[in-house]
Amino acid sequence: MAIKSVPCIDVNRSQLDDHHVVVDFRDYNNLSENQAFQAIVIPIPYLKRFYHEIPSKHVYVIASNKLEKNIGIRFLQKHGFQVTGYSLAECACHNNARDIIM
Repeated sequence: MAIKSVPCIDVNRSQLDDHHVVVDFRDYNNLSENQAFQAIVIPIPYLKRFYHEIPSKHVYVIASNKLEKNIGIRFLQKHGFQVTGYSLAECACHNNARDIIM
């Protein structure tokens, strides 16, 4: 089941304030060194072990696909995080950032 309360947004263009953190669920080998923003990289297999290292309860999420996004967002919400938006590397929706650097 899809998570409908969290919108697909352009993380590169949105205004991130000091209360929000970008959490990247993608595997280390799928990341780019030229990201336009600082993200905390916690691949899904490591989320249970390292979610406590996320410094804010308000997060934006970057994931490779819908399954990874749904698993990660549900886990974070279950542990008290407020996920305010996400971007997918494979998403073709008009709201998503097509220029997320891979």
